[in-house]
Amino acid sequence: MTEIRGPSRAQRWLAAGWLALLLLVAGHNGWLWLGGGARLETDILAMLPQNRQDAAAQDATRQLADSASRRVVVLLGARDWSDARRAADAYVDAIRASGQALAPRYRVSQRESDGWLGFYVAYRSQLLGDDARRRLTDASAPALAEQAVASLFQPVGMPRLGRWQDDPLNLYGQWLGERAAQSRVRVRDDRLSLADGDTQYALVMLEQQGPAFSVAAQRAMLPALAKAAEAARRAAPQIQLIQAGVPLFAAAAASQAEREVHTIGLGSLLGILLLTVLAFSGVRPRVLVTLSIAAGLACAVSLTTLLFGKLHLITLVFGASLIGVAENYGNNYYAYRLGKPAGERWAMLRGQRATMWLAFATTAIGYALLALAPFPGLRQMAVFSVTGLFCAFVTVLCGLPFADRGDMPYNRFSRALGGWRLAWPRWGRNRFSLAFALAALAICLAGFAQLRANDDVRALQNAPRQLLDDQRRVGELMQIAGPGQFFLVTGSSPEQVLQREEALKSRLAPLIAAGKLAGVQAVSDWAPSIARQQADHQLLQRVVYAPGGVLEQAAAKLGQPLRAAPLPALRPLSLDAWLAAPVSEPLRAQWLGRFGDGYASVVMLRGLAGPSMLPLLAQAAQPAAGVRFIDKVGEISGLMRHYRQLMSWVIAASYLLVLAMLWRRFGRRAWRALLPTLISSLLTVALLSLFGQPIQLFTVLALLLILGMGVDYGVFLLADDDPRAFLSVTLAAAGTLLAFGLLALSSTPALAAFGLTMLLGISLCWLINPLFTPKT
Repeated sequence: MTEIRGPSRAQRWLAAGWLALLLLVAGHNGWLWLGGGARLETDILAMLPQNRQDAAAQDATRQLADSASRRVVVLLGARDWSDARRAADAYVDAIRASGQALAPRYRVSQRESDGWLGFYVAYRSQLLGDDARRRLTDASAPALAEQAVASLFQPVGMPRLGRWQDDPLNLYGQWLGERAAQSRVRVRDDRLSLADGDTQYALVMLEQQGPAFSVAAQRAMLPALAKAAEAARRAAPQIQLIQAGVPLFAAAAASQAEREVHTIGLGSLLGILLLTVLAFSGVRPRVLVTLSIAAGLACAVSLTTLLFGKLHLITLVFGASLIGVAENYGNNYYAYRLGKPAGERWAMLRGQRATMWLAFATTAIGYALLALAPFPGLRQMAVFSVTGLFCAFVTVLCGLPFADRGDMPYNRFSRALGGWRLAWPRWGRNRFSLAFALAALAICLAGFAQLRANDDVRALQNAPRQLLDDQRRVGELMQIAGPGQFFLVTGSSPEQVLQREEALKSRLAPLIAAGKLAGVQAVSDWAPSIARQQADHQLLQRVVYAPGGVLEQAAAKLGQPLRAAPLPALRPLSLDAWLAAPVSEPLRAQWLGRFGDGYASVVMLRGLAGPSMLPLLAQAAQPAAGVRFIDKVGEISGLMRHYRQLMSWVIAASYLLVLAMLWRRFGRRAWRALLPTLISSLLTVALLSLFGQPIQLFTVLALLLILGMGVDYGVFLLADDDPRAFLSVTLAAAGTLLAFGLLALSSTPALAAFGLTMLLGISLCWLINPLFTPKT
């Protein structure tokens, strides 16, 4: 007779204490997510060890990204400027009428233009461009005097600001012209514009107000932009409209994610519910298993936040993927409940407890090994994962028997699934085993021969083609400096930072002259160092305004002798004065200001010829103290490569430790519980390679999950030859495939790689594990 005995007093107290703890965790999670207590870290570099982080580089990247994360650039082009202007006016009117939090900027008043020019007038005697400085240094005074006289009779030349005798060589006009040449944007009819061949473009810049990555704001922004574009085309039917900006990419990603949640997410949910109803004749088991998983995730969030102070987004995403592992415990409980009276559930649980503990331990050990790596991110992921699994497991042990009520008939569907195990061949000295071994070996050899890795973060992008083309076109037309690569310049004072910027620009000049780089964008272009201002002021005084200098010689040639007068006394243009003026607004984000014991700035690059230029740029920074070349794309890609390699070693170590734990329980049969997962993982990697899929970080993350789930399947099947064990494994595998395998259909490359790996790995684990289970 089957033992019918309820829970002991200790079990009741344990369940009550666990329930109280879960209520506290629920309250803490409510405060975190609803009360604003959650601190979600999104910077991937925050996962690096502290001694490898460069706070100045991170601040630079963050400041540059923040300046661009709210801005949408719109170009409206036509052959006739009046059409472009009319379309821009209609576009802006529609944006304003939409009521959306988008602040347009496309007009510049004459007062603003005059104020920009007027700011530098007081400093004109100490501002020299690179070409002017070379001329004054290399050319003779008579030759320069000839140029000064000739400039008076040239019908077309650089616009002159002020009297001829105040600036006979028009050096101030040249300085302004060099600065203006850094951008193709001009002011025309009080509007921002640029020209490209026969096409005239009106430029509209939209600044998104409020949170930069608010999903609600993104949803509302796209219809407003579409209506504005329609209004522009009504005003000028032949208009060419180009839109670009980070908010557009964020909105496209949010829209894509929403579509996939509705399709993939809904499909997996319906599939799991259908399986539950068919196997357990109701949805109550699914609800209770889901609650156990939710309890585990909530506990993981609370403990991780308390220990680390904040939760990294990657940790949260990776932790959420543990649903498929945690589901094994609940499925195993209900599979063994089938066909048994409710009163026997405690005895059944006591019989399964040892196997469930072993399954949990072998799974958790792989995640616990992440804590040994010297990476804060991996340690946080380890704490989150082990906590989530443990709490979900304890919830099943303590909570499900109390919430479980009524009988669960062992129906025809459940019997059929459990009975499938009898159809599997068994590993041994037979033809099937030889054929299987040869086929697996051939696939592995062919796949590993083509194996390659790709850690380039750009491979994870999947924005719409039109959006990428528009972004590229806007960059070409406006010659915008990209934030992906830049020079970080540091110094003990602002003056030292500016001097180091100027020295760096001198070293980059040969690359610009060779056409490998269109130019640079630096704070010192607009606010030179005091040393540079003093040197230029002295050079002007000595060559142009001193007795016998260029001014006197040019005046003599004109027959109007002028007595040379000294330049006005040097009035240094301070960095603080420049930063406080409206003229600094376009480059203000490049000045990082005070950082630690010093100061820092960013020198941006325009028109990078290609990736082959990166080593040359890095080499240009090497000879100088306080100057470093930052390649954020390469840095993040390198970080992903390091994580991939490190986690590969973690997986290898996990196999050894799991084997040791299995040996204590199963002895010489332990290999039967682990080898199927190893074979499945190797075949998965080989098949991915044959399919042309490179190995990346998300592939390795999936392999770690496959190890945890596959070993669970092996433990359950090896511990018990009951068909219920195979039913449990089948339901767990089906649920995992529906929850994560369908991600292979995602249009997001990272999710697709993760989903495809899970699809192949879990399917193979389910197919291969029964082969190695001996007949009893």
